[in-house]
Amino acid sequence: MGTTYSIKLVEENIDSIYIHNSIDNILEDINTQMSTYIDNSCISNFNDLEIGDSLNIKSDFTDVFNKAHYYNSLTNGSFEVTIKPLIDLWGFENANYRTNIPDSSSIKSALISIGINNIKLRDDYLYKIDSVSLDFSAIAKGYAVDNIATFLKENLIYNFMVEIGGELSLSGYNSENKKWSIGVQNPSLNNISSTLNLMLTNKAIATSGNYRNFFTHEGISYSHIISPITGYPIDNNILSVTVISDQCIDADALATSLIVMSIKDGINLIDKIEGTEAFYITKESENLYSKGFKNFVR
Repeated sequence: MGTTYSIKLVEENIDSIYIHNSIDNILEDINTQMSTYIDNSCISNFNDLEIGDSLNIKSDFTDVFNKAHYYNSLTNGSFEVTIKPLIDLWGFENANYRTNIPDSSSIKSALISIGINNIKLRDDYLYKIDSVSLDFSAIAKGYAVDNIATFLKENLIYNFMVEIGGELSLSGYNSENKKWSIGVQNPSLNNISSTLNLMLTNKAIATSGNYRNFFTHEGISYSHIISPITGYPIDNNILSVTVISDQCIDADALATSLIVMSIKDGINLIDKIEGTEAFYITKESENLYSKGFKNFVR
């Protein structure tokens, strides 16, 4: 997945070798299905299909695709896993493009290939109805976190923290028998006093930000987060969004969606989703919350 992972277990008498190997197998299986960096992965094989062809997929792939479809509908297109042509065009997977800005005609052409509704799922087969390409980078990490959390609970391990690339699942309590303490730092400030401390148990958390991965051209910075609606990198007042939810796949997808949407629309959406909260940091270091977020602040 192009990132690191960390898992903390607060248990005694566990078979650490079995747990470690099993987790590696879970991650390897998801990676071989959903990584665009692997030429023969399931997602790469789908992207290589001709229009009208289909591909048999595993249940993991089905679960992620269905969840992506759900959030695409819920966010009116702000969450879109067929955004790969725009990612390729803007060069965030190809450093050679980073010295150039795509012209408007190229962006309009790429936008024609955006739309999850151009893919149909029937009986474990994914059908390519039009020229589309998938990229699960905004949702696969969260799904992997949830899978590991489920595996640990199936093995009677209930006190743990699972983290993949900054997306987390927290269960039970830490080694001090307290809720897990998670820090969310204001990326515009570089001091420890700017960190918001959260106390979490039996929750997942994900953060999306546009302050780390970007490039600058002629004095203008371009975020790696591209709007599937406009075809351009987002250019708004949001520095980062943190989402707390019951499942990490939901927190992951929503964090990406909210950074594309307006703050007003994002908070209105979150306030309608039970068990889910959001926290925004703006470029002016303003902190904005959904209704129940402060319940998690220490």
